[in-house]
Amino acid sequence: MNIFDHTKKFFVILLLLLSVSRNSFSQNTSPNKFLEWTTWTLFQAIPSPTFYQDRNDNDARLQFGFRWHVTPVNYSFNANKLVSPVQFFLVNPVRRYGGSLELLIEPEWATGGYQYSNLQRFNLSAGARAFIPAIEYGEYLAFSVAGKYNFTKNKSDQSLDYYSAEAGLYTLFGIAGIVFNYNFTSQSRYNISLNLKYY
Repeated sequence: MNIFDHTKKFFVILLLLLSVSRNSFSQNTSPNKFLEWTTWTLFQAIPSPTFYQDRNDNDARLQFGFRWHVTPVNYSFNANKLVSPVQFFLVNPVRRYGGSLELLIEPEWATGGYQYSNLQRFNLSAGARAFIPAIEYGEYLAFSVAGKYNFTKNKSDQSLDYYSAEAGLYTLFGIAGIVFNYNFTSQSRYNISLNLKYY
C-alpha cells in the first residue's frame, strides 16, 4: 500500500469523524458555525515541519518532513463547570493548555526517501497526550507528555511498527511549540518537530 492509499484513508476517516461530530451538535448549527468549522479545517491542513532521524548501523542523517495534528477527543481538567469537559476535534486552546488529556492521530510524511533506514515516506501515529500548564494557565508556557504507537512500513511493504515517547514545550497561547519524540526502533531513534497548531 503506497502513500496515496494511506492519505486517502486518513482523509476519508477524518471527514467521517468531522461529520459525526458536527451532526452530534446539530442544535448549534448555523451559518457562523459552518464558517467556523470550515475555517478551522483549512487551518488544520497546514503541517508542522519535522526532522526525522534516518539511520542504519553505519550512517545517520536528518530527513525533513511534515506532521499533521488531529485531536478526536480532548478532556479538560479546568473546564467551566457549566460546560462539558469533553470536546471533539475543534478544541478550545485555553481548555487544552490549561490542563487536559487527549487522544491523538498524527499523519507524517517525509519529503525525501529514507536512504539508510529503508522506511516508507508515510507514517501514521496514534496515542494519548497530557498537557500541563506552567505560566498563566498554559497560555504563556505549557508542557506535554505523550505515548504513541507508530504504524510504519519499509520499502518492501513489511510492517515495522514501534512505540515512541514524546515531550513538548509550547508558548504563544499554544500556537507554537517544540516537540521531541524518542522512538523505540533502531531505524529512527528520534524526531524533532516545530509544532504549529492553529485555532
